[in-house]
Amino acid sequence: MKEGGFLENLSPEEQKRMAYVEGAPFRTSVFEIEKNEGETSTEIEKNVVVVSRDPGSANALCPVVELLQKEDNIGIKLVTDGRAQQLFQKKFKTKDITPEGNILEAAGTLSSPDIALIDSSVGEIGIEMFFSATFPEVPVVLVEDYYTSSVPYLKRLKESNLPFPKKICVIDEGAKDILVKKFPEVADSIEVTGQPSFDRFAREDTEKIAGDVKKELGIKPEEILVTYMSSAEKNELELIQRLSEELAKVGKAFKFTYRRHPRDNTSLEQYEAEIKKRKLDYVRTMDLPTDKIGAASDLVINTISTEGLNAIYRRKPSININDPRFTDPYEDLIPPPSVRLGASAGIEKIEELADCVKKLLDPESKERKTLDKNMKKNYPLDGKNAKRVEGVLKEVLSK
Repeated sequence: MKEGGFLENLSPEEQKRMAYVEGAPFRTSVFEIEKNEGETSTEIEKNVVVVSRDPGSANALCPVVELLQKEDNIGIKLVTDGRAQQLFQKKFKTKDITPEGNILEAAGTLSSPDIALIDSSVGEIGIEMFFSATFPEVPVVLVEDYYTSSVPYLKRLKESNLPFPKKICVIDEGAKDILVKKFPEVADSIEVTGQPSFDRFAREDTEKIAGDVKKELGIKPEEILVTYMSSAEKNELELIQRLSEELAKVGKAFKFTYRRHPRDNTSLEQYEAEIKKRKLDYVRTMDLPTDKIGAASDLVINTISTEGLNAIYRRKPSININDPRFTDPYEDLIPPPSVRLGASAGIEKIEELADCVKKLLDPESKERKTLDKNMKKNYPLDGKNAKRVEGVLKEVLSK
């Protein structure tokens, strides 16, 4: 265990924030992930510690943990809290081994880890920093569940003079380019594996879901559904006004739906009023899960959202609005890597939307064919993202 340094220099308030999810009654806990009933168990030779706080992190790591759980000689402990904890406990049989006291006393329950599998939290100091500062000698495999999500963690490691991860698993070449630009010293450590949670699309019967959802909504199978997936960016109401005006110019029949973001305080009715003013063929869909609407959509429009990536993996054309009037200036994400890789269309001004929609709704257009080609090239739908991450972890373990 590292003596002095990062942990000891934290203020009491910072230590408290490491041990609890801010504003939520979830205390950081340590669990042992048990083998499934019926699986053989031999003597544990390698101990893996999984660190996860955010739901996006849990969704990305659970498929990898599921593979590791099947390995007889691998033991798995989990350091987690909040919604990540809920997701892991729903997925796996766990045994609570949390010690009395705070997070700083948890090191003893982790015995002697051989490796850590981490997907870092963005907003908080993070329990991943607890692990890295306590066990600096233990190699880390870092999984990035969305573009730039690992940047705060890597920055904190550098500032604290702690070792960088042995390997960093990223979504695509665009995600790799961003990290290499910011941290050239990790260039040789980055592996493009794909994001494990997207493996589900290889198993999803998207066509059946789309048919069922359209039937439920009263949309004919041959009718087109265009969806705007909100990220609750700036000037959202004005964006919907302008977006609706542009869609009214497309000159092709389609249904339109608006997916309001959960953190948006503006009522759905206000948005719908603006949409209806433009006489679009609007369908209310908020009673159905966003995932089902994404599967039923024939075109997805968004700003910065994982829904854009979901559309790519479902091989649905998508458009990213990069207009600075309506999008926060996220560093390295305007436009997002998926646009730079040609797997999603990007527009710099909202006034370009109608023409872009028209081209992408035509399966024979040059733009649509190029998009289809780049989706397949840069985002393979083989269901092996988790397997690739597991392979990276085993490679590090073997050294």
